[in-house]
Amino acid sequence: MYPIIHLFGNFQIGTYGLCCVLGGVFAVLLMLWNAKYFNHNRYDLIEATAFILLGALTGAKLLYIIISWDYVINIFNNNGLSIETISYFMQSGFVFYGGFLGGLTAIILYAKFQKKPVMEYLKCIAPSIPLAHAFGRIGCFMAGCCYGIPFDPPIGIIMPDAIAAPQNIPLFPVQLLESTLNLLLAVILQILMIKIKNKERIVYLYLIIYPVIRIFTEQFRYDSERGFFLGFSTSEIISACILIFGVVLLLKNICITKKQQ
Repeated sequence: MYPIIHLFGNFQIGTYGLCCVLGGVFAVLLMLWNAKYFNHNRYDLIEATAFILLGALTGAKLLYIIISWDYVINIFNNNGLSIETISYFMQSGFVFYGGFLGGLTAIILYAKFQKKPVMEYLKCIAPSIPLAHAFGRIGCFMAGCCYGIPFDPPIGIIMPDAIAAPQNIPLFPVQLLESTLNLLLAVILQILMIKIKNKERIVYLYLIIYPVIRIFTEQFRYDSERGFFLGFSTSEIISACILIFGVVLLLKNICITKKQQ
């Protein structure tokens, strides 16, 4: 794969970081476009995005440390608090659900500070989440992390120069599968943003559909740095909890809507 792009001279850029930046830019542009459906000041949304980004990065790193505690301790034992150790933790070790929960916490706190209902922000940004995630998974594929199970060609792909994937073994491109499903989810949510009046349901549908996608794609994952409990990965456990929560919220919303009619 291509974890590093060499541009000119000694200048180089990591493809994972580049994909994340591109995903973030397109996600913010979509969010600003969707602001027209709500009473949001666009500068307010940009400020909210800064809070979400800070919360997401913090949460993604913290969950990685929690589920990979033994590996983290081993890194410190071997290298101490060195430049190599700091560089490693800055460049790798981000878990999506940690970022999701961290970003959600940040926007809840921001909405409380602004004295506005948090749902008003969530409705606007919901389609942007899977869009950014789709780019992030392309970055995972290019870098060779979050890799899939051994799989015969032509579907299975050998990932030379990958930062984490086994070498010389064809692997299922689960990163591209999840990227495609996230992009499809973003399109569906955006269509609903245009079509339906009760836009709260867009948020609830994301909380239902993405966990299903994640539980499905987890069956094709092969990387061990995901944390396991009772045979289930950390992401499968979190997905199940969010899925149940989303179903309850959607059913509650449907019941309230029927009573109001």
